Amino acid sequence: MTTIVGIQGKDFVVMAADSQITLDSQRIISPKTPKLVRVGKYILGIAGDARPGDILTFNWNPPAYKSGDEVQFMGKVIIPSMMEAFSMNGFDLDGEDKKEMSFEYLLAFNGKLFSIGDDMSFLCSESGYYTTGSGGSFALGYLESVDPKKIKSVQAATMIAKKAMAIACKLDIKTYPPIQVITQTK
Repeated sequence: MTTIVGIQGKDFVVMAADSQITLDSQRIISPKTPKLVRVGKYILGIAGDARPGDILTFNWNPPAYKSGDEVQFMGKVIIPSMMEAFSMNGFDLDGEDKKEMSFEYLLAFNGKLFSIGDDMSFLCSESGYYTTGSGGSFALGYLESVDPKKIKSVQAATMIAKKAMAIACKLDIKTYPPIQVITQTK
């Protein structure tokens, strides 16, 4: 599985992910197969089954965000564009493909972070903390213990995200270093 951590700052996002890939009973450590990717001006954190994530990584042409409400843009433009990419690349969200798969994404654009479920629903966290994957609850426990006033800069958020990932790596058998970190500013 995967563990991904996201921290939403005032005008920035920090995302961190581990490097373990679990396939059936195999454990593969692969920093060359990143779980955090840049797709245009977006950062995509991929957890769960790989196929839909690969479609978004290699075949999604993300829409250009210019201005306006990011939540509205997410629901009216980004989510439909992702669904179209799935459809155009032979992945049926309502058919047999989806019945056998589970995935979740963290997506950042314009310094704003969203969580996307495998039913393509999305949310914004009031706390500014996001986690997904098998070690997500361990990482979230640490994040919730941090005073939000300490997260005023990308550097501070990066240190906190790395610490949350270190805890997940220690406590979750399906989460393993090295840790990848990507940042985005508005």
